Amino acid sequence: MTTIFGIRHHGPGCARSLVKALDALRPDLVLIEGPPDADELIDAVRDPALKPPVAILIYDVENPRRAAFYPFAEFSPEWQALRWATAQGVPVRFLDLPCTHRFAIDAAKEEAERAAAAAAEQAEEGQEKSAASASEPEPEPQPEAARGDPLSWLAKADGYSDGERWWNDRVEERAHDGDLFAAVGEALTALRTELALPETEHDLRREAWMRRGIREAEKAGAQNIAVVCGAWHLPALRQAVKAADDAALLKGMPKAKVRATWAPWTFERLTSASGYGAGVESPGWYEHLWERGAMGEGDPTARWITKAARVLRGHDVSASSASVIEAVRLAQALAGLRGRPAAGLSETLEAMRAVFCEGDGALLGLLKRPLLVGERLGELPEGLAKLPLQDDIERQQKSLRLKPTASVTPLELDLREPSGRARSVFLHRLRAVRVHWGKPVQARGGKGTFREHWSLQWAAELVLAIIDASSFGNTLATAAETRLARTAEGNPPLETLVELLELALLADLPAAGEAILARVQAAAASVDDPPGLLRAIAPLARLARYGSVRQTDLAAVRGIVIGLARRAHVELPGAVSGLAEEAAAELAQLVSGHDEAIRLIEDEPLAEEWRATTRRIMDHGSAHPALRGLCTRMQRDADALDAEGVATRLSHALSAGQSAEAAAAWLEGFLSGGGAVLVHDQALLALLHAWLAGLPAEQFQAVLPLVRRTFARFTPPERGQIGQAVAGLASGGAGSGAGGGRGSGGGAELWEIDEARARPAVALTASLLGLGEGIKS
Repeated sequence: MTTIFGIRHHGPGCARSLVKALDALRPDLVLIEGPPDADELIDAVRDPALKPPVAILIYDVENPRRAAFYPFAEFSPEWQALRWATAQGVPVRFLDLPCTHRFAIDAAKEEAERAAAAAAEQAEEGQEKSAASASEPEPEPQPEAARGDPLSWLAKADGYSDGERWWNDRVEERAHDGDLFAAVGEALTALRTELALPETEHDLRREAWMRRGIREAEKAGAQNIAVVCGAWHLPALRQAVKAADDAALLKGMPKAKVRATWAPWTFERLTSASGYGAGVESPGWYEHLWERGAMGEGDPTARWITKAARVLRGHDVSASSASVIEAVRLAQALAGLRGRPAAGLSETLEAMRAVFCEGDGALLGLLKRPLLVGERLGELPEGLAKLPLQDDIERQQKSLRLKPTASVTPLELDLREPSGRARSVFLHRLRAVRVHWGKPVQARGGKGTFREHWSLQWAAELVLAIIDASSFGNTLATAAETRLARTAEGNPPLETLVELLELALLADLPAAGEAILARVQAAAASVDDPPGLLRAIAPLARLARYGSVRQTDLAAVRGIVIGLARRAHVELPGAVSGLAEEAAAELAQLVSGHDEAIRLIEDEPLAEEWRATTRRIMDHGSAHPALRGLCTRMQRDADALDAEGVATRLSHALSAGQSAEAAAAWLEGFLSGGGAVLVHDQALLALLHAWLAGLPAEQFQAVLPLVRRTFARFTPPERGQIGQAVAGLASGGAGSGAGGGRGSGGGAELWEIDEARARPAVALTASLLGLGEGIKS
């Protein structure tokens, strides 16, 4: 006798009912939908140190990029079937189409598609475009796309809006006293029969393989077989199909050499939002349902909302015991209004949003990772094989002599050396897969492109990052390229695309770089705001300088920089008026970065355009003072404005006709490039000194914080030299710099010296310095 249990992958209600059914059935063999290539891994389920979520990883030995994961949670029916069988000593094995065939079939199909594309390209060269189009084969139908969610048909018939909610309400979130699997089998058989949707060749082979596996088990003498499979496949496994027909479908399938291993998994990778085909909306909710069911609790609502309250209180959101009681009652009332036997996930979330968050959906977002998704990480027993990606990373660490340590380790790389470039590529690829073992740091004293500085520190959390990245590929290069490409496919803003492009080129991932570069070009054409253009130009200009260092052709990047810069030069002068303080500060920072980018790109016509643009902003009367001051400094540094011109503009900015706040803002912009200009130009320092000394007390107090913030950015030597020069101006002497007290006027009157009080101090100082009796008090 063979009993087939149709389940939903990762469904706690199905898992609970399956355990009860197995206890009642007491089978002598359990067959589970899964890859037979991993049968040798089943014994590890006996080990309590193997703690889900975990996954079976199967990969092609010759092409590790070709791989498949089969994840399990504690509440997965397949996991409970494995646990039940190994605990009872009942033989258990997997039943699905082996990956050794699946990978080989996929490889053959890809090779055939490449050959067909090459043949079509050759044929097109000798034919007219119309004739070539007429000879193109019709595209194959896509049954999977047409099918969508089959459960939606049952949901609509039962008055529900979608299949996910219907299945949760009818199966996963309620206790079942009757025969759940008989009802599921009847419903899915009727649905699949009535819809009669076309199936893919892959699914037909899978079901043929599973039917053959059941026949072989029966022929081998098993008397009481339990089969656990996805509910959609149940009607096909019950269908009377001739063995010869299945054999014909499976005949001649190629094989690939594969390996299987266990891997830790995360709840985040179990979500449907992660792209996992059998994913669920909230693994945290399903885990809660499973745990409460195991403890014999009927209604899980109160404990679930209590958990949520604890999380919210950790974020300083009010969630008292009284509020918990109110939210529980509201969730139960909502369930009653909707005709549901108990509150489900949607009712509890709506109740918590109303009671805890006062209707603010953003606050409810605080629950997503810690509660709705869950932060559980699976654990493996000692001695099990590692992930291929982890092996690849560790192998490269050894070959590059980069030993992981728990302490912070500084690392300096010379990019002119092959070893330095190799280490840099490795660390940037880790960044691309978000394994942040190494963090780039800005070296003190310069921004040269021939050296990189890193800070390395290994942490236990990085293992989780490797696990997450392993779904993108089994080698570091593959995973980095795939992750960057997928991130770029989400249509991020231009600034993000530029960051991805920079990372792809630094990580030596040319395929990803070409794909992202095309998206950068498309996105750049649609950017119409100067700040957005400036944000994109600076990192692209840095990339253009890396071509000679990393032996990379970045001519296309240079062309994009020049095109964006010319647009920015035209549009920027019209965007400097009417700005608030924060907006002006942000734009000033972008303008400074752009000035540096223009120097990096080393294009004289472009530099001349930029000097003309800063000149227009400098003389733009309605531009924000900070921007006018900044552009004045840039004109001076580019030798486009002489000392007299600078002094004239500084004098005007600090004149009585300007408000103290506007003058201070102009000064902040002008001095943002450093204090060396005041050290070497005593005339400018005298103007500034006279302006500050002449401010009324109230205005002085108003501008003091801004002036102090400006001077705080100077280096200690600059501040020291400026202080000495000001002392010289105040005393009316020559000061410490060229020009002495030029322009100081009557500054000596501000510092009258009481000689009678000074002589004892001078005498003591002379004595301490060993100057003898040369100075008498």
